[in-house]
Amino acid sequence: MSQAIDHTATNTLRRVVDLVDLLVEYRIKLDALEHVLKETNPLVHELYLGTIESLRAQKAVEVSQALTQTLGLKFDKS
Repeated sequence: MSQAIDHTATNTLRRVVDLVDLLVEYRIKLDALEHVLKETNPLVHELYLGTIESLRAQKAVEVSQALTQTLGLKFDKS
């Protein structure tokens, strides 16, 4: 039984590491594309940065609401 748990944990860890590798790879690609955009069209680059900032703020609100709802449900069960 212990070996099965260890095997599952190892597989899960490998998947997490693979996902992190992909995230890093895509972040590098996005940074390169952003640099090209900044050099070729500064106005569109500024629009891009504004859009990214807006999406980050929106995501922060969504995460906050989800956490509040999840924590609220846990405290209601107590």
